[in-house]
Formats: sequence, C-alpha cells, structure tokens
Amino acid sequence: EAEFQDMINEVDTDGNGTIDFPEFLNLMARKMQDTDNEEELREAFKVFDKDGNGYISAAELRHVMTYLGESSDTS
Repeated sequence: EAEFQDMINEVDTDGNGTIDFPEFLNLMARKMQDTDNEEELREAFKVFDKDGNGYISAAELRHVMTYLGESSDTS
C-alpha cells in the first residue's frame, strides 16, 4: 500500500491523494521510455480508473499493478 501511495505522491501535483488524467500522463511518461499517443494513454487511464470517476485511487492503482504483476509472472 505504501509503495502505491508513494507512486501517487510522486505525481499528485494538487495534493488530493488521487491521480487525475494530466497527473497520470506525467506518471506514464516517467515509467515509459516510448511515448504512446494520448488516446492510448487515455484508454490505459480508464483501465486504472475502475470506478470511472476521473481519478485513480491508491486502491485502483494497487489492483492494476497486482494484475500486471500476475500477468507478467505467468508469461
């Protein structure tokens, strides 16, 4: 949980404890060498934003990162 909160804090410029789309773009830019187009990133954001409220909470981030970890372990 603390690791995910640290990831959010890294890019949470407004300090509200969640990641909005511009902050998500910043996070993805930091994590990715290749830049995808904005539409692909928007789709990725929607995957993270499980409840569709326009923000990524620590719980939503943990869920996706856990899934991605499991996916990469099984390949």
